[in-house]
Amino acid sequence: MTGAPDLVEPVVGFRAWRVVGDRLLSPYIPCRWDGPLMHAVCYPANRAVKFGRGWLEAPHDSPHHDCQCGVYAYHRPGVRTYFGAWDSLAGLVTVWGRIEAHAAGLRAEHARVHALALPGDRDPGPARRIAARLGLELLARAELADAAASYGAPLPDMLLPNAGSPSP
Repeated sequence: MTGAPDLVEPVVGFRAWRVVGDRLLSPYIPCRWDGPLMHAVCYPANRAVKFGRGWLEAPHDSPHHDCQCGVYAYHRPGVRTYFGAWDSLAGLVTVWGRIEAHAAGLRAEHARVHALALPGDRDPGPARRIAARLGLELLARAELADAAASYGAPLPDMLLPNAGSPSP
């Protein structure tokens, strides 16, 4: 019999944010990252954004297995970026607390952003200002995966559902 991993090392993940002015915002819900820490809450407004589909009506702790709430992150950098009328930035986070694992990523109760990736072909000014204000490392996009080892480790493979499972 093998024991469950204790996850004493921070769990690392990667995500993207919308950039509005010099602020990081979650890509799909009205949630602003004012500091490096984020604590997930399933707000009633989130249910309205998605017309209630996939969200629980009753109050609950976040993330919840039967809801879409939680701080989202992916197991590898570059899995998904935000496309649309907004600029976006990719970055590196650590997560803890309750974690819902999915094949491509996870949803967590708490997260801390540690590093942002320079935007490549766009103006680096907002990324530099946000990183300075939040005390974050600023890296080339290609450096995110290597930098992750400085902050923690990915979820162990034994905790990841198979590739047919829904992803965040």
